[in-house]
Amino acid sequence: MQITPDDQITIPPEIREVLNISPDVELAFEIEGDRLYLKKIQPTDKISTWIDTMRGCAAGNLTTDQIMTFTRSHDNP
Repeated sequence: MQITPDDQITIPPEIREVLNISPDVELAFEIEGDRLYLKKIQPTDKISTWIDTMRGCAAGNLTTDQIMTFTRSHDNP
């Protein structure tokens, strides 16, 4: 494999097929020593990352019940 001038690599079709990697699958690189690993990000990983990112972002004095009422009222007009 080579890196393109745009700093991209192409995963060969055989590897994509074996690992069931399609264009919508998110991937992450992991480095251990002088080795580079490619890892599929599982949907639960994305949710955990989002929750960690959002933690502590809410402002205001709303109770959980008030937030749930507000959220549900917008989901079901």
